[in-house]
Amino acid sequence: MSNRRIGEFLTAAVLVRCMDAGATVGMVLLCTASHLSSPLRTAGLVGAALTAPHALGFLSAPLLDRGADPRRIVAAAAALFATLLAAATTVVGIWPLPILLLLAAAAGSAGPMLTGGLSGLADRCDPDARTGRMPGLDALTYGLAATGAPVVVSALAAVVSPRGGLLALCALGLVGALLILRLPAERSSPTPLRVAAQPAPPRDDTARTTGAARAGPVAIWGDVRLRRVALLTWLGAFVVAAALLAGMSLAQSTGPGRGGWVAAAFGLGGLVGGLALTARPLQLAPERGMVLFVGALAPVLVVAACLGARFAILVASFAVLGVLVAPQTVLSLTARGEYAPPEARGSVFVTVAGTKVAFSSAGTATAGLGAAWGSSSTLLAVAALAFAASALGCVSMPRSARVAAR
Repeated sequence: MSNRRIGEFLTAAVLVRCMDAGATVGMVLLCTASHLSSPLRTAGLVGAALTAPHALGFLSAPLLDRGADPRRIVAAAAALFATLLAAATTVVGIWPLPILLLLAAAAGSAGPMLTGGLSGLADRCDPDARTGRMPGLDALTYGLAATGAPVVVSALAAVVSPRGGLLALCALGLVGALLILRLPAERSSPTPLRVAAQPAPPRDDTARTTGAARAGPVAIWGDVRLRRVALLTWLGAFVVAAALLAGMSLAQSTGPGRGGWVAAAFGLGGLVGGLALTARPLQLAPERGMVLFVGALAPVLVVAACLGARFAILVASFAVLGVLVAPQTVLSLTARGEYAPPEARGSVFVTVAGTKVAFSSAGTATAGLGAAWGSSSTLLAVAALAFAASALGCVSMPRSARVAAR
């Protein structure tokens, strides 16, 4: 029974997240093929409209904690995203740009439920939560979606049409929404707190002001462990997004079309990392693990910056970078499940996930604005940021948290 439930969750998560991950790529292909006056500008604006609303995910997050059945809320969000994305796809090149952007922004507002909201349902599918496998499997779906969605939409665009490829992604998202409704209605077993050796710090009293429907941001800030992991999650997302754009730009300077290979290597690395963590779950406390893996980004980025003129080394560096991002995703999901107060658990999942996407967008924008510095300089700058964030996180942790293992 548990394997069937886990299979249903993985299928639903991959289908829904492929729709989310492939939307921007599909829009770039569609805008280019639609002979618009400024196709890349239009695609960039639509991509921003799809991702920017993730930063406001905390506004919709309380629905998960207040609703009687979170499955219906997440499934409705997936169906809404698919419907509005299909509408936006249909009007590209036909209706005025403001209407297209409005539809894309409305679709993007449902995005946080497809990431953090769906992750909040993961542990319902495993009756033995002590195995710790669900965070790893959940992280694996992100890697599968990030790797597979661009391939699927590009292949469909070539065989059918870019518009047809996007509409097919929407159809897959609708199937995923139906599968979400088949997930267990209640958690199979309570998620145990596996960091027993580490005493729980006192909660800030302000975290109690919202009562049973505690807001995600207040809950995150009220627990020092959750706050530390969330900050490292956001900074890690910023660093990786900026590094990926800089790495693709550096690859393009070594030969036309090579930037795509860097993105593919990064996605493949994330997929390999997710598979490895599924087979062998991490045995690190989330705080300690986040400090280690965010800090580990720095030397890899330094190698990419200094030796990136050699294309093979650049590709290998970003494959390793993808491997290092996978455990960060697992640790962040684990921390949200273990440290979030029960009455605000859904809010915490959605708030962290939505803000993470916003930080990723900010990282991409920063790397783009800093293009005049050079790609290698950008890689060195974000490497320094990763090292500084890791060092500050380590110094701020109590000694017991630095040495505790789960």
